[in-house]
Amino acid sequence: MLEMKRIRLEIRSETDRSYDVLVGRGILDSLHSEIQRLGSFSSYGLVTDEVVRPLVAEPLQNQLRSNSIDTTLIALPPGESAKTIGTVLDLCQQLLAQGFDRKSLLLAVGGGVVGDITGFAAAIYMRGIPYIQVPTTLLAQVDSSLGGKTGVDLPSGKNLLGAFHQPRLVLSDLDVLTSLSSDARRDGFAEVIKAALIEDPELFSILEREGADLLDPGNSLLQTIIAKACAVKCRVVNRDERESGLRRILNFGHTLGHALEAATNYNISHGQAVAIGMGLAVRLSRQWVGLSEDNADRALDLIQKLGLPTDIPKNIDPEALLVPLEKDKKIQAGICHFVLLAEIGRAVIHPIPVGDLQKSLQKITRH
Repeated sequence: MLEMKRIRLEIRSETDRSYDVLVGRGILDSLHSEIQRLGSFSSYGLVTDEVVRPLVAEPLQNQLRSNSIDTTLIALPPGESAKTIGTVLDLCQQLLAQGFDRKSLLLAVGGGVVGDITGFAAAIYMRGIPYIQVPTTLLAQVDSSLGGKTGVDLPSGKNLLGAFHQPRLVLSDLDVLTSLSSDARRDGFAEVIKAALIEDPELFSILEREGADLLDPGNSLLQTIIAKACAVKCRVVNRDERESGLRRILNFGHTLGHALEAATNYNISHGQAVAIGMGLAVRLSRQWVGLSEDNADRALDLIQKLGLPTDIPKNIDPEALLVPLEKDKKIQAGICHFVLLAEIGRAVIHPIPVGDLQKSLQKITRH
């Protein structure tokens, strides 16, 4: 029998849109039975990218077919450059050409980009159809596949077009992580560290104790680590689906991380950008909300222990971060609502005038 952790993400408003988040090894073999538990669908679309296609998507398509679930496979171009409204419209045109209707089900099989594109297409195709997230990267398993945020980029910034559209199920199989490069696995730990820092001091202690040993995809603690990181996001989204307040803490490290991605024309990985964003946010927390020196040192040490950077690359002028930052959704009337750490395991949202933020960044990067 498969060992699997089942976490319930509760979303209740006018209707119950709650769903299960499954974490385990070898659990892709149970996807057909999980789909059948959700009900019957008129057709199935398996959306992936050209990298994941031979590694995971095609074997999964064959496995589903052997269990009487025939899927149409649609492969997108890989990478952040594909995360555009044009890709979404092309996907919707393909769904229409294949006869998909409002009772069809989409399966997003890939990393965060595939999940974001598929989820957004599901949100707008025929005014909304159901979809399932099957994340194949650590970063997607612990973050982007959860919570129903979908969307694409504009030339002026990340995720500026999108919709909240919750999946019907998230299934994260740890065995697929063996297909990732060591750099991709390391990048994913940026989001695990974030979860620990903002809400789970016990998870932080495990990460601190185990360190780089956790980068081994066969590590026996990995299932516990990923499940705990998922549970952090589920608890936050349970209380604030639409990011009206508490959910903003999930942006820890992302405000400056997204700005860094834009400033480098996306020539830095998302995980590294978030790690640097967290490093800067930890230092800002010392100045703005009184994070203790000990907590700040422990947070920075953990990020570095897992092989991630905490400083802006020397070839990037900190001033360059302010241009994309001005387009950030968290800035209102010249005030950046910044996620900072009061202590390890407790994040707070603190207003910082953009001019003061500029001075603080200059001060941090000079030292």
